[in-house]
Amino acid sequence: MARRLILIVLTALLGLSALAMAQAQREMTMQEYEVQVKECQDRKRTADVSRASVEEQIAARMAEVASIDSQVLAINQQILEMLGTDSTAVGEYRSRLGALEQELRALRQLSPNQIVDAREAGELDRIEALLRELKVIPLAALPESQAKIRDLERMLAELRAVQRPVPPVRRDQYTVVRGDCLWRIARKPSIYADPFAWVRIYSANQDMIQDPNLIYPDWVIGVPRDQAPGTYWVQQGDNLSDIAAKTYGDPTMWANLYRANKDLIETLGGDEVTIYPHTILNTPRQ
Repeated sequence: MARRLILIVLTALLGLSALAMAQAQREMTMQEYEVQVKECQDRKRTADVSRASVEEQIAARMAEVASIDSQVLAINQQILEMLGTDSTAVGEYRSRLGALEQELRALRQLSPNQIVDAREAGELDRIEALLRELKVIPLAALPESQAKIRDLERMLAELRAVQRPVPPVRRDQYTVVRGDCLWRIARKPSIYADPFAWVRIYSANQDMIQDPNLIYPDWVIGVPRDQAPGTYWVQQGDNLSDIAAKTYGDPTMWANLYRANKDLIETLGGDEVTIYPHTILNTPRQ
């Protein structure tokens, strides 16, 4: 009986202890909550002060902007009076510049080929002529007009610089078999059907073929089908002066061609006077 009484007392003491600990925990949580609330309130007060300062700065800047706008309007009005015109004329002039801008922006949306077609059809010349007319009008002296004219001139320059895309150069491959030589390869119907075109194959594969009379089985050589930019395929009857005239517009630049292709020309048995059909010459611009 005494033992049961002791157990009951111990159980009651343990329950009271747990209750006391729970109460203490609740009090700790409430204290922490109050601390956090106070911190939030402090941060809000600080933010309110900062916001007020920022709003004052914004108001000051807006006042400055309004003052500058007013000054600009006054200056523009003085300029209009000096030019002997009014805001209506300015609006019309601005519209004419805007119309040219719309045309140029529309051209910029076209493909390079379409831009070149339009340029060759005289569209850019027409727009540039209209812009020249607008540039001599006194209203062109207005700052906003000057800025717009510069933009239009920049767009015109960009459109004039557009070139047609260079078509991809086709270059087939041929695997050398036993018994092949460049003459036989060039004679094949699937290659050039012309044995003399072996010179073209050699010209295109100088990095691999050191001696045009010596090639090896299993070599993979290139067979050019299209003329690559920066090259010229020699035709029957060509000489370096004629090629320089076609390439540079100046026959006296034949020496540039010879220097750029001296090793190839001499390997094929040519010289400054003699070059052979089907030779692929490099045509450097420098």
